[in-house]
Amino acid sequence: MLALDHNNHAQKPKFTVVDRMGTTEMPKGLMAIKALLGNKRYKPQFIYDNVLNEHQRAVLCYTAKLGRSDLNKTFNEFTAEQKLGIQKAVLMLDKIYKAFNKVNAISPKLFLEQAYDDTPIKGVN
Repeated sequence: MLALDHNNHAQKPKFTVVDRMGTTEMPKGLMAIKALLGNKRYKPQFIYDNVLNEHQRAVLCYTAKLGRSDLNKTFNEFTAEQKLGIQKAVLMLDKIYKAFNKVNAISPKLFLEQAYDDTPIKGVN
C-alpha cells in the first residue's frame, strides 16, 4: 500500500534497515562504509608507499626493528611478520604521542624547559 502526500501523490514507503534485508537496495550508511573499505587510500599499503616520506618510513622501520635494507622496500615487499611489526610500531608511536598530548606537553617550548626533579615519572606502557 502506497502512502499519499499532501497533494494526493503516491509516495514510496520508507523502509528501515530490517525491512531492506533481502532486497538489492543498500542503506546509505552501509554504502558509505563499503566505500571506505573499498577505497585504496584507507589501506596501510597506500599510506606507507604514497603518503609517508622517507624519514617517516625510516622511523617506522626502526621502531619495527627492521634493517637498513628494508628502507627501500615497498609495503608489498615486506613479509607478513614485517607488516605486523610496522603495524605494532604505528600503535606504539601513537601511544607515545598520546602520553605527551594528554598532559599538553607536546609543544617545543615545554621540551626546552627545565623539568621538576620532585615530579614522579610514569611510564608510557
